[in-house]
Amino acid sequence: MKPTTTSDPTLLLALRADLASHAGCLVTAVGLDTLEATILGSCNEAMETAAQLRVRAWEAAQRTRGLNVRVELA
Repeated sequence: MKPTTTSDPTLLLALRADLASHAGCLVTAVGLDTLEATILGSCNEAMETAAQLRVRAWEAAQRTRGLNVRVELA
């Protein structure tokens, strides 16, 4: 998965924790508002799609809490 940037850097650690909680995903902060996720395993394409969907689900969950956050997947 390519670098992921959030519009609200204060939520970066929450996004990192959410992604890292799933098996097969190693997540590293590479900037104040950017994460880089490495998909581990042999089914990289399917796992990358799943990770992207997790990012979108996390983003939607934040919006339901009233936080207007946007996540860009590079």
